Amino acid sequence: MTKAELMKEFKELEEEKRVHIDGIYWNSKKSEIENAIECLKCPDELLEKYLIVLSLKYENTGRTIANNGDFKHYSYNRLYVFNTARQILRN
Repeated sequence: MTKAELMKEFKELEEEKRVHIDGIYWNSKKSEIENAIECLKCPDELLEKYLIVLSLKYENTGRTIANNGDFKHYSYNRLYVFNTARQILRN
């Protein structure tokens, strides 16, 4: 896929989920855009489980994210939980 196609899909998913992910722009790397698309495609139930994984490893961070409201609709926390939990599970 071209970068333009990826950005189009990214924008459509943002509108569909009603979530904006900060840091993803036209000058972002292709891999960053693809990662953000995967994050947006991730079901909310799985993100809840990812938050549990993150909370088990980083208790204070997990508590802070959980106390800030619905992290699935917060522009930075959704991507952070998605990436960090996958990294924890990979190790």
